Amino acid sequence: MTKKEKIHIMSAGANVHNTFPVAIYNIAPASEVYVIAEKRIYENSDDPEIQDSREAIRKSIEILKEQASPITKNGVHEEIIKNDTLDCIRKKVFEIYKKNSDAQYYFNVSGGTKALSIGLFMMALWLEETPYHVDMDKVAKIITIPKVHIEDFQSNQNRETILRILDAQKPSGDDNLKTLSRIKLREKLSKKYIPVRDTKRADRTLKDGVFNSLTRDLLKWNLIDERYVEGSKKEKEYILTPDGEFTLKFVSLKGK
Repeated sequence: MTKKEKIHIMSAGANVHNTFPVAIYNIAPASEVYVIAEKRIYENSDDPEIQDSREAIRKSIEILKEQASPITKNGVHEEIIKNDTLDCIRKKVFEIYKKNSDAQYYFNVSGGTKALSIGLFMMALWLEETPYHVDMDKVAKIITIPKVHIEDFQSNQNRETILRILDAQKPSGDDNLKTLSRIKLREKLSKKYIPVRDTKRADRTLKDGVFNSLTRDLLKWNLIDERYVEGSKKEKEYILTPDGEFTLKFVSLKGK
């Protein structure tokens, strides 16, 4: 299987050359880099403070090109946009995306104007790709994007029941996670299972296919995780993820 290329799209700021090395070692390597910069950073200003800021951004981009070009297969590209409106950002990112829609994209929203960073974050949402931030201590953090719409989650109340069952477990292990074996989770859900399509039917038995469908959706949305039970190569256990815990709290609050 051919590995996907990894493309970083970065908001231009005075420290873009500092955030790049942190990103490729802690987020993902880069086969290609695009730096989105506003046209005005190449315009001179009579305000000394603004002029210094623009020159610092220009210098940072040049340093980035020098340090990143030798280690990126497809190079470093500076993309100039007219201004930092969402429309301009969206058009530019779409141009980049059209060239290689099969790649994995990483959006660095650490620098530049707030509008530019927000615009790139919005494009990460649109494309369902990975936004990340490098803070002032040079710590890189992926910004988690919710993978589930609450309406979809709530369309089957058995999903919430699964999360509540897992949430009721006592944290255990070195990782202090709330886990439950697949067998026990199915047993507990069977006692509380409610048929969604026909709530009046007498047969309320939880079928294997239905249970598999429920857990598959929750895994896809990153609300639960799964792994093999320690010491077993067959039996799996499910884990309540931070996204799952937050979703449960949110729907509980919304239901009040």
